[in-house]
Order: sequence, then structure tokens, then C-alpha cells
Amino acid sequence: MWQEKPDGSYRPTFARMIPGQTVSLSARTRYGWVVVVTTALMLAVTYGLMYSYSVFFKPLADYFQWDRATVSLVYSASLVIRGAVSIGTGYLADRFGAARIMVACGFFIGLGLALSSQVQTLWQFFLTYAVIEAIGLSGTFGIGTAMISRWFTKNRGLALGIFASGSGLGTLFIVPGVERLIDSVDWSQAFLICGLASGVFMMAAAFLLRPPPASILNISGSAGGDAGQDAAARAGDTTPGRSLRDPRMLLLMAAFLTYFFGIQIVMVHLVNHATDIGINPLVAATFISVIGAVSIASRLSIGAGADRMGIHNSLILTRVFLIVSFVFLLFTRSVWSFYLFAVLFSIPYGGEIPQIPLYIGKYFGTKSMATLMGLNLFVITVGGALGPWITGNIFDNTGSYRAAFIAGAFSGALSLALVLVLKRKNRDIG
Repeated sequence: MWQEKPDGSYRPTFARMIPGQTVSLSARTRYGWVVVVTTALMLAVTYGLMYSYSVFFKPLADYFQWDRATVSLVYSASLVIRGAVSIGTGYLADRFGAARIMVACGFFIGLGLALSSQVQTLWQFFLTYAVIEAIGLSGTFGIGTAMISRWFTKNRGLALGIFASGSGLGTLFIVPGVERLIDSVDWSQAFLICGLASGVFMMAAAFLLRPPPASILNISGSAGGDAGQDAAARAGDTTPGRSLRDPRMLLLMAAFLTYFFGIQIVMVHLVNHATDIGINPLVAATFISVIGAVSIASRLSIGAGADRMGIHNSLILTRVFLIVSFVFLLFTRSVWSFYLFAVLFSIPYGGEIPQIPLYIGKYFGTKSMATLMGLNLFVITVGGALGPWITGNIFDNTGSYRAAFIAGAFSGALSLALVLVLKRKNRDIG
């Protein structure tokens, strides 16, 4: 924590300092951006590992002779468990601080992947990947968005956009890197290498996560913005219980549950679909990389632009592109058309992360942000879990993804309808 001294200066108690040393306002402001970069890199690891499941998918299915519904179910279970655990990690971070909780999460990430490299049966893989690994992956999103929302008010959209771009970086670099790792060694050794590297990185990075000074919201011109905006943010703070009784929060959760249903269909099964029609697996992995690369720009633009276009308009925009993407995917067959699809899909994929904390911070405040993010993550991951599992079942029964892609388009349309209701509800409340 930052400790205020009688003369009005500040001293951080988290880091070792020379006795009597103080920190200027500009130094405190700059450290907010250190937190942004650190959490963005941690998110890159988290989402890079999560979406690397798409390139582990066929090697696991071939080695264990599992059908696609079974392999999808493991991933779906991990999403639900990750979302459920994120409620607890968010609450613990609000109470005990982000650094301690993220060290624990980093340990579980490394342990889960290392143990997954040794599994021999389905129940073992459920335990190591869908439970232990999911616990490790549960912290970054909610805790990162909560920390950044507390450090920033005026530039919150930009800061959250930079943070959200981390998932794009992970998708861009880690997913194809893991594909090449599997091609060089095998799925088992790839799990072990990824576990050791990611676990060490996450635990080390956690020590850079420092909370803002207790009075930073009262300081005009700080990283948090001007005093008027900060007063409004504090006035909007609400408890998790009160938030869950607000119909706007329930509509937001429902809108993202249906939205995430479609997002996860693509992120888990796109590589399978491409290789099924004869595209080389290494080339198919680059489609995910393109989604990640282009999504960096969409995360930054949607995050920063939400303050200008309005949060509701940004929600509408991403859902329209999700529907268009699925319609286009129904007719996608050639390599160039898959790349074009990846560019289109990167807009809804890229916009999802900054929108939830922006909405919560605007209408519900930041005091319980990590807990509220955990609650939202749990609900929306239910949709994310259903998408890949239902898609796997559709393919096993029909031998095609066509019906699943149509279901994805309908889920996007339902999410759009819910957002329009949410917009009207906020207008009525004023």
C-alpha cells in the first residue's frame, strides 16, 4: 500500500525504500501504467494457454481415442470451474490484495499443466486440466480489470483496452508456438514445458501488482482522472448483493452469456473445422493467430472508443459483427477466406474483454470490482462452456459444423436483443 505522510507526500510500503524517501505524484501516476503492462502480459499467458487447447484438441482425441464431444466437455468443464472459482479469487483479491492471490494462481497454472502431461485416463485429465489448471487461470481477468479500474478513471477505457490486448498477444504468439512445440515433441512434453514456463512467469509478475494510493481518487490530475469523475465513481459503488438485484446486471450477464457461447465455438473448433476440409494444421493454427493479432487493434479502439461512442453502442457493434462472422463462416472454404473470416471475427472477439469492466465501473463502481467481475465471469463462462460442448455433439452426430455455426449466429442475435433492452433500461433509469 501507499502510506500518506503528514507533509502530504507518499511512501509505498510494498517495496523496500531508503528511509525517509518519498514518491512524487508523477511517480505514482506512472506506476499505474506499469500495472497495466504487467496485467496485460499476464492476460496474454492466461488466454494464450486457454486458447492453445484448440491445437491440443486433435492430438488428445487421437491419442486417447476420445470423440470430439468428450474432448470439448473437458474444456467446457474447465470454463465453468474457472468462472466459479473466479468469484472466490476476486473476493480474496478485494480483501487481501492482488499480488498474493496471483502468486497462488501462477502456482496452480504450472501444477495443472505439469500434471496434465502425465495423465492416462479421462478422469485424471478432468482433475488436472478442468480443475487444477482452471483454478490457476481464474484470477487474471477479474483481478486485472479491478486493479486497472481503480488506478484509472479518465483514461480507464484506454487502460482497459491495453490490458485486453494481452489476450490478443497470447492468441497471436502462444497458440502457434504451442502448435509448433507439439509438432516438435508431443502433446505431453508440450504440456510440461508450457506449465513450467508459465507458472514461473506468472508468480514472478505477481510481485509487480501494487494497489493505488488510498487517496489517489481524491487527487486531481492523477492516473485516476479529475475529481468530479472520481466523486461520481465513488457514488456509484455498490455491494455484490445489491448489484445482483439490479435488472441491469442480470441483463448484462445474459447478454454476455449468449455472446460468449458463440465466441467459444470458434476459438475451440475453428482449427478442427479447417483441418477437416484439408487445410494443414500449422496453417490452420495461424487463423487463430490472425484473430489474436487483429483483435489487439479492436481491443484498443473499442476500449478507448467506448467513452466516445458510448458503452451501449460498442456492445451493439460487436454483436453485429459476431452475427456477420458466423454467416460468413458458413461459406468459408479456401485459405484466403479463412483469413478474411479471422479479420471479421477479431472485432467481436477483441471487444469482449474491455466492455464488461467498463460497464460495471460506470454503473456499479469499483469498490467490489474483482468480486463483480468474478460473478460475471462465472455466468458468461456457462455460455462459453455450452458452446464448444454442443458444437462437439453436433459434429459427432452429423459429421458437420454447419448447424453449430447457425446456432452461433442465433446466439449473437439473442445477445444483440438483450443489449438493446439493456440500453433502454439504462435510458429509463436515467
